[in-house]
Amino acid sequence: MITGSKILVVEDHYLLAEDVCEFITDCSMKAIGPANCVESALVYAREADLNGAVLDIDLNGRLCLPVCAMLASRNIPFIFHTGFSDLSSLPPELRSVQKVAKPFGHDELRKALEEMLAGPMDGAPSQADPADSKRVTASQV
Repeated sequence: MITGSKILVVEDHYLLAEDVCEFITDCSMKAIGPANCVESALVYAREADLNGAVLDIDLNGRLCLPVCAMLASRNIPFIFHTGFSDLSSLPPELRSVQKVAKPFGHDELRKALEEMLAGPMDGAPSQADPADSKRVTASQV
């Protein structure tokens, strides 16, 4: 775990968002947000100093695709925290982004955060290697 990392939390269910934020804090990182809709998530994604993000795919009936695009344009890695089992509604380049199922297990979310912050993942952008060929660019989302 990278101590002090700033992780954006995007989740439309208040109690679940609080659980994720608390877990991030317990891991010696700083939770940013939570944002509960695409619009507020975009403000954070565009303006906040971030090291990564945990995104709910469905925010009050809207997909978080604009948030993914903004994060990708800034080379900020992200993972999905979702109850979706069928990801066919996502663009193909996002289907390989690491997913943590709701409700999350502490070990599973901790591992996903560590991998996200450590470097490139299939489909997700990474600050560690800007030339990585598996990066999702804003134009792909």
